[in-house]
Amino acid sequence: MRHLHARVIACFAVLIALSYDMRAGEPSLPTFVPWKVLNPGDEPLHNDLVLYWVPSSRDEVRRSPLLTSRTLAVYSTQCVGMQLIRPDDDARLAKLEVNGALPTAILTTSDGTIVAHVASAEGLLRLSDVEKMVRDTLLTRDVETDRLLDEAKTKADAGEHDQAVALYRRVCAQRCLFPRKAKEALKALHKLGVEER
Repeated sequence: MRHLHARVIACFAVLIALSYDMRAGEPSLPTFVPWKVLNPGDEPLHNDLVLYWVPSSRDEVRRSPLLTSRTLAVYSTQCVGMQLIRPDDDARLAKLEVNGALPTAILTTSDGTIVAHVASAEGLLRLSDVEKMVRDTLLTRDVETDRLLDEAKTKADAGEHDQAVALYRRVCAQRCLFPRKAKEALKALHKLGVEER
């Protein structure tokens, strides 16, 4: 029940952040997603999650709604890196297993492991599909983090110290995505006599 209540509050906060800022009856200026161009040979971002966008052309980049998505902009503040890959970067595309039609979007972990991807539909990359991919991944990870916390507490209560520590450390490793839960895990580790930064 505690985790469900926290999840409802978190969802409410996101909805507020995504709503229009109405000042004097005027909608706010467009929100721009902080896409960082990844040129061939550049070091990629190492955020907990990285969203790669591979457009089909420069013209698509100029007109794509992925540039001004308020949802993606919010995710970028929650440790989801936004990286744009040039469509002629064959080495990078091969590494990301892009072998279909462009445009496409790929979501990976910090070490480059592919979590999910969205293919183009009739030459178009739907913003709603990209947003859903990131949202679903974050929700899945959120639920998994709750499970780890519950399992760690059960292990600790049963006197299984090492197993509890290992589980709490897995939660702490996601402190950028889930700072509140990482803080909870850190407190639990201190109670177990483990000093963790």
